[in-house]
Amino acid sequence: MKRIPYGISNFEILRGKNYLYVDKTSYINILDTYAPYQFFIRPRRFGKSLFISMLENYYDINKKDKFDKLFGDLYIGKNPTEERNSFLVWKISFAGVDAGHGEEELRKSFNFKVRSSAKEFIIRYQNLLGENKLPLEELSAEMVVEHINMLCKLKNKQVFVLIDEYDNFANELITGGKQNTYKGILHGEGFVKVFYKALKDATADSFVRIFMTGVSPIMLDDLTSGFNITMNYTLDEDINAMLGFTRDELSSIMDEVGLTDYDLRKKICKDMTEYYNGYKFNANSESVFNPDMAMYFLNRYLAYNRYPKEMIDNNVKTDYGRVNQLAYNFNDKEALKEIMSTGETSTILVDRFNIQTMYSEKENFKSLLFYLGMLTIKEEGPLGTVLKIPNYVIKTIYWEQYFQKVNEDYNIEIQKVRVAVNEMRMYGSIEPLIELVKGILEHLSNRDLIQMDEKNVKMMILTLLGVDSTYFIKSEDENNKGYVDLMLRRKIQLKDITKFEWIIELKYIKESDRNTLEKVKDQGLKQLQMYGESKMVQDELDKEGLKKVLIIVVGKKDIYTVNLS
Repeated sequence: MKRIPYGISNFEILRGKNYLYVDKTSYINILDTYAPYQFFIRPRRFGKSLFISMLENYYDINKKDKFDKLFGDLYIGKNPTEERNSFLVWKISFAGVDAGHGEEELRKSFNFKVRSSAKEFIIRYQNLLGENKLPLEELSAEMVVEHINMLCKLKNKQVFVLIDEYDNFANELITGGKQNTYKGILHGEGFVKVFYKALKDATADSFVRIFMTGVSPIMLDDLTSGFNITMNYTLDEDINAMLGFTRDELSSIMDEVGLTDYDLRKKICKDMTEYYNGYKFNANSESVFNPDMAMYFLNRYLAYNRYPKEMIDNNVKTDYGRVNQLAYNFNDKEALKEIMSTGETSTILVDRFNIQTMYSEKENFKSLLFYLGMLTIKEEGPLGTVLKIPNYVIKTIYWEQYFQKVNEDYNIEIQKVRVAVNEMRMYGSIEPLIELVKGILEHLSNRDLIQMDEKNVKMMILTLLGVDSTYFIKSEDENNKGYVDLMLRRKIQLKDITKFEWIIELKYIKESDRNTLEKVKDQGLKQLQMYGESKMVQDELDKEGLKKVLIIVVGKKDIYTVNLS
C-alpha cells in the first residue's frame, strides 16, 4: 500500500520511497507548447514546490540515467517530450528570506539565497561547465546571474530557471506594514528589481526557460519593465487542475490506500468535499481539492481508522491566516461583511495590480482574496466574476480572524464562548450565547448602530460559533423552501458530546422600528417552520434533538428568542 506523502515536496524522495503520487506529468506537454517564460500563481499549501521539484527532475540533464526510475510508469514516461533531460536546471526558492530586520538584512538574506543556489548549480554541473574560479561570496545577486549566464554561454549550455515562492519576502513586508522597504527594493535600482532585470537580460543568451510561482501577482507587476517577459498562466483553462486534486484523482487515491468500502468512501468523499474542495481558477473548469488538506485528512484517518479530531490542519490555518493579513490591510469592512454573511461577492477579476493601486481599487481587494485562496470562482455573472468562499476550512479562517478583530474591541474570553456553545450542544440552551452577543451589542457606538443590520448580527453569531469549532456550521444555505440563516450540524468526531442540532433564523429591527416586532416575529416563525420541513434539513439533521429558534435583535439593548417545538 502506498504511503501518504504529507509535507513532502521533493519529487525524487517521493518516488523512491513508495509514496503515493498523483500523476501531474501530463501538464509538461501542455507547458511545453506555451511561451518559454511562465508565471503561475496558486494559494499556499497547494503543491507548487512539489511540482517545481518534478520539473527539475524531468529536465535535469544530469538525471538522464534516472528517467525510467522516476517517470517510467507515469504519463510523461510513456509520452516524453523532446526536451526531457536537456537543460541545466537552476532552482531558486525565496522561502525563508529575512524580511523582518530592515532592508540591509533583507539584501544579505536575498543575496545568500541566490548565491547558495548558484553554488549548488555550479557543483552539480561541474562536469559540463568546468571549474569555477570566481568566489561567489563577493558577488551580489544580479552579478551571480550574470556569472552563471557567462559560464553556460561559454560552454553553449541552456538553462531552465525555476523560481519558487518568488513573492515570499514581499508579502512579509506588506503584511508587516513596511511598504517603504518594499518600494525601495523593487523600484529604481532596488536590488530585487536589478536581480530580475539580470534574469531578463540572460534570456538573450543561455536562460531559455523560466517557470516561477508564488501566491500573489503584486510583486510581478511592480517589477514592470525590469521583468516584462513572463506570461501569466494562472487563469488558463487547460491547466486549472495542474495543482490540486480532481474528484477522479481523489477516487484513485482512495483505491491506492485501500479505502474500498462503498458507504465509507461515499461518507469520506462528501466530508472532504465540504472541507477541502471548491477551488476553481477558471469558470469553465471543474473544481479541485486542496492537496495538502486532503493528504492531511487521509494521513490521520489511515493512522487510526477514524476521523481526526480536527478536520482542519493547523499548519494550513497558520499559513493561510498569515498570508490573509495581506488582504486585511485593505480594511474593506463592507466587502468582508458581504463575503462572511453571504459567502460570495462579485467583481471584475484582475490579473495584476501593484503596491500603488493595491489599496485604492476594491477590485484589487477581492482579486487578492482570490489569489490567496480565500475566495474562488463560482461562475460568470452580470456584474463580473462571482467569487465564493471555497470550503469550510477557509470559512473557519475568516471566522477566526474576524474574532481576533472583535476581541480587540470587546475582550471576549474564548472559554466563555466554549462554555456557551457546550450549553447548546449538551443541554439545548442558547441563552448563554445570547448573553455574549448582548455584551457585544451594548458596547456598540451610535455610529456603529447606524450601520447595524441583520448581516452584522449574523457575523457576530457565526464568529462565536466558528471559533468554538464544535459544530459544523452552514450559513444561509439554499434549499427548496428558501434560505436557512444558520444550520448547526453534529460533527462525526463529536457525536457523543453533541445531543442537539440547530436551525436558527435571525432578524434585526432598528430601535425606531420597534413597533414592527410582532409582525417580524410572525414572519420569522413561519420561515423557521418552513425551513424545518425542508428536504435539506430533513436529510442532514436528526429530528430527535433538533432545536429551532428565532432570534430577534432590537437596537442594541434587547434580544428576543422564540423556540419552535
